[in-house]
Amino acid sequence: MTVATDAGVVASSGSGHTWARLRADRGALAALVFLALLCCVALGADLIAPAHPSQLDVRRAFEGPSAEHLLGTDDLGRDVMSRMIYGARVSVRASLQVVIGALLIALPLGLVSGFFGGRIDNLLMRSMDALMSLPPLILALAIAGVLGPGLTNTMIAISIVLVPSFARLIRGQTLAVREEVFVEASISIGSPTGWILRRRILPNVASPLLVQASIALGTALIVEASLSYLGLGIQPPQPSWGSMLRRAYDDVFAGGWLLFIPGIAIAATVLAFNALGEGLRDALALGSGTLRHRGGGRLGLTGVRRSGPAPSPDEGEVVLDVRGLSVEFDSAAGPQRVVDDIGFSIRRGQTLGLVGESGSGKTTVGRCILRALDPTDGEIHFRVDGNIVDVARADHGQLKNLRRHMQLIFQDPYASLNPRMTVFDIVGEPLFVSMGMKDRAQRETRVRELLAQVGLNPQHLQRYPHAFSGGQRQRIGIARGLALNPRLIVADEPVSALDVSVQAQILNLLGQLQRDLGLTYLFIAHDLSVVRHICDRIAVMYVGRIVELAQTEELFRTPRHPYTRSLLDAAPVPDPSQPPGDFIEGEVADPGNPPPGCAFHPRCPFVQDRCRSQVPELRQLEGKRRVSCHRAEELDLA
Repeated sequence: MTVATDAGVVASSGSGHTWARLRADRGALAALVFLALLCCVALGADLIAPAHPSQLDVRRAFEGPSAEHLLGTDDLGRDVMSRMIYGARVSVRASLQVVIGALLIALPLGLVSGFFGGRIDNLLMRSMDALMSLPPLILALAIAGVLGPGLTNTMIAISIVLVPSFARLIRGQTLAVREEVFVEASISIGSPTGWILRRRILPNVASPLLVQASIALGTALIVEASLSYLGLGIQPPQPSWGSMLRRAYDDVFAGGWLLFIPGIAIAATVLAFNALGEGLRDALALGSGTLRHRGGGRLGLTGVRRSGPAPSPDEGEVVLDVRGLSVEFDSAAGPQRVVDDIGFSIRRGQTLGLVGESGSGKTTVGRCILRALDPTDGEIHFRVDGNIVDVARADHGQLKNLRRHMQLIFQDPYASLNPRMTVFDIVGEPLFVSMGMKDRAQRETRVRELLAQVGLNPQHLQRYPHAFSGGQRQRIGIARGLALNPRLIVADEPVSALDVSVQAQILNLLGQLQRDLGLTYLFIAHDLSVVRHICDRIAVMYVGRIVELAQTEELFRTPRHPYTRSLLDAAPVPDPSQPPGDFIEGEVADPGNPPPGCAFHPRCPFVQDRCRSQVPELRQLEGKRRVSCHRAEELDLA
């Protein structure tokens, strides 16, 4: 298979390395150098300090800077530089331990609260709100007062103070990330919840968390200094910058310069932590590659290749059989039914198109089939390994096995790929999680095969998604869907976000894969001109119900429902000499509160009184066609 060269846009590389981007930020680089030197000084205090920090010489108290004492001496004649060096060890170590301890507590709280929501979220966040309602320094003083003075108790007090802000930040970021399409992709391939939290959610909340942690390091340093200043932190004779500040304040008139030395050290370290955090946030911001336009040929949908005559609807075994599927969502007004009594079947190797305007319930049906949403009622019979399983009633263990045989291709190729994962990690995830392929070399071989199968260069498996065009990203999503050798693929508007020429390439690819692998598709779309080229049968949905189901060419040639006719008229015709069709007027009815009778009657040009009061049944007409219209037999809509 030839390598894809999708026309339209090409991503410039612009990825570089984190270190290269960090070096370009002079402020962050200077902060990193300062903090690295500070850590070296703290670790090598025994070798660097000119004297022991507790060595007394009261005869030389309050001496100014000299060759022997570069920063002078304090009220007891101790060398200030030595005490600053040893104080750096205590203050920096305490700040790091405080922040790490707070993160170890806040991470699981925030991840669980944001991912699961509900009562767990309410309980945890109300507890955090209660702690945050108290001023941080007052809370730290209260805890330190209860625990008593000392370094360990000080670190515990400050850690407890920092936990609520960390937990709320992590929870907020988790709420946003869990709605991303790439998280749904991980769920659809059967990834365990713990895996998703660790490998998909956590890396994507790391950037804001890193910035918050850098700020918290400065905050911890200030709070530690404040507690030591008040006598609740580090106890004499052990030096810390806070305790040195307190002693200097007591003797401000005798040695006023002593206030500036620890004060400047604290201020410089806090600023360095903040500058480094900002720089790391920018350096770790993957997926920011720019796009440049590249001219390409105009290949319309006329370039889509059909796989030959459509198979008979009676050929092949039934892979998917949906009966009476209904879905209700909770709202302030009570339960609202958005999908009502849906039924259809798809045989092996066939493609059923599910079409309708936005809000008709197409995507909800697709999510229910994969059990990304739980149906309220109905049956979803899926044939796998010679057995028929009702997906709607499958337990967790059965779903994990079923999802290996049912995969989803998402609408948005930009949102469905995790920007922090390489192509190898994205396509290889289902191999590792669902098939237990632990050997990296084995996974890499399989990923290369899949990339070549969808027309991508296997040499690009270590690139990030931002280095690809939209069509190439969709091919990556298709490769991920093929990794588990599924029997059924739900394609949720897989070409709607792509240029017309790229749409043709992706449709041709899907057709080729269907012929080669015997795949069965549920193809969700709102563009009838697209589904005509790939679908064997089409089901037209309106306000949560199927209004017409027929063979593709039969439906295009002789539509029997007014809504189908309206959709056909709305499809653009590439011939300016032909007049446009009669476009449908009005808005799609609210599926949670549909009008009485036929839901389409407020927009229907053929409405009668019974249409306003009686709900039409989806009944069978000639052949295998089914229509939900009171006047289907008498209207001529060809």
